[in-house]
Formats: sequence, C-alpha cells, structure tokens
Amino acid sequence: MLRNISKSKKRWLKSSLLLGLLLSFSAHSEGSEWPVISIIIDDIGYHQSDRQMIDLPGDITFAILPNGPKAKPLADYAYQQGKEVMLHMPMQSTLGLAAEVGVLNIDMQESHVVAGLREAFTKVPHAIGLNNHQGSLLTRHPGHMTWVMKEVQRQGVFFVDSRTSSQSVAEDIAIEQGVPTVRRDVFLDHVIDKNSIKLELNRLIQLAQKKGHAVGIGHPHPETLAVLREFIPLLKSQGVLLVPISKQLERNGRVLLAKKSLTTNGLLAIKHK
Repeated sequence: MLRNISKSKKRWLKSSLLLGLLLSFSAHSEGSEWPVISIIIDDIGYHQSDRQMIDLPGDITFAILPNGPKAKPLADYAYQQGKEVMLHMPMQSTLGLAAEVGVLNIDMQESHVVAGLREAFTKVPHAIGLNNHQGSLLTRHPGHMTWVMKEVQRQGVFFVDSRTSSQSVAEDIAIEQGVPTVRRDVFLDHVIDKNSIKLELNRLIQLAQKKGHAVGIGHPHPETLAVLREFIPLLKSQGVLLVPISKQLERNGRVLLAKKSLTTNGLLAIKHK
C-alpha cells in the first residue's frame, strides 16, 4: 500500500492544479513577467549550523540528505520557516567515492529502488520534490531512472535533475513518466571561494535575464552563506526574482492539470518546445 500524501504535498498539488487552471484561461504574456531564479541548497542534514542557511531571507529551497543525523529536525525547521523542502536522494556516482547508506545503485532491482525511495521519504518530512545527490552513474541509466520516476510520480512530487553528468537522462525520463521536472543550470560553489561564487551567481542572473528562468545549486559552506547574505537583498534591483523551485515548475506551465483528484498522486507534465 502506498502511504498517504503528506499535507505539504497536498498543498503543493493543490496550488499546481489551481495555477494550471489559471494558465489555461490567462493570456498573460511571457514578456510581462520578471525573470526568476531558484536556489537549491543541497547536502542539508548533517550539521546544526545548516540552520544559518535556512535563516537566510528569501525563498530558497533546501534539499535534505535522508540519512543525515539532523535530517528530520532540519526539515521540520525549514518547513516552519516557510521554506520548501526536497529529498536529496543519494545515487551512485562514477567517482568511486564511499557511498552513503541507502544509495541507489545500478545493481539494484526495481523493488529495491522503490523501497529505498520510500524509506528515504519517511526520513525527510515535508518533502515536495526530489533531486539527485551525486548520481553521475545512475542518472545515465534509462531503466533505473524509469523505476525512480515511476515512484516519484506515485509519490506526487517533482524532480530536479542536478545534472552531475552531461549524459544524464533523468530529465527526459521524468517527462516521459509525467513527472514535473526542471534541471540545474549553475553550480554556485563548485569552487569554494567567495569571488568564484559571486561570478557564478552573476552567471545565474544573466541566464535568467536571457531565458526568463534559471536554477542554481549551492551547498552549506560558510563562503556560500556569506555571498548569499550579500546578494539576496540585491536581486530585485538587478531585475530578477528569487522564487521556490516549485514556482518555476508552475510558471513554466509544466504542470497543467492534476489527474482526476488530489488523491490519485498523478500529475500531467509537458515539455515545451
């Protein structure tokens, strides 16, 4: 038996439905909207100091590692602060690094992939979406990603492709399986240096100004925290809005209608040409 959808997921599904209906009847032009960026902070769940990231102003989204010792209290805290919460699901990498407990790997059968995802969701309350932690190997495999996306669709959540590999098929498989999805555009702190992080934030803003939207992923490093404290209050003056990742899915029109009712867990998604 599938577990019931949490209140936070129901709320997100309901808002997606309402916005989808509005999009159907609205003649709102793309040009009249502000460019938007979303910032996801990965790897939350291991340190109490992660609360400093959650305390930042603005609609930042937090991706929480399910086996972090502070995963649940930090997920609860982010939710209480009005921030969106995602599951940061460990997946097998090509780097040969020591895997975390519960990592999805290419030797798993479908039943083990599904069980791993369901267990991980129980450890991250309020999660309304999922992105991959590492996963440069697993996200290349259409079969395994199909199993992942079928379960994500059943859970009634969205997927963000972290794009840890240029060969990732995760976004395409998500679309095939009817899962609302976007991809990461910029890693903010691949180089952990304030000047480098500022350059990547500026690149994120420029991408949003060019195409209307962009997604950046960062991590709870002190350098990233310091730069975000400086940048977030200035974003509107640069002509961009910071929005939760779910709002990009809604805004882009990827979620149009919920299937039948909020209890079916089904979402229709389209890929815009």
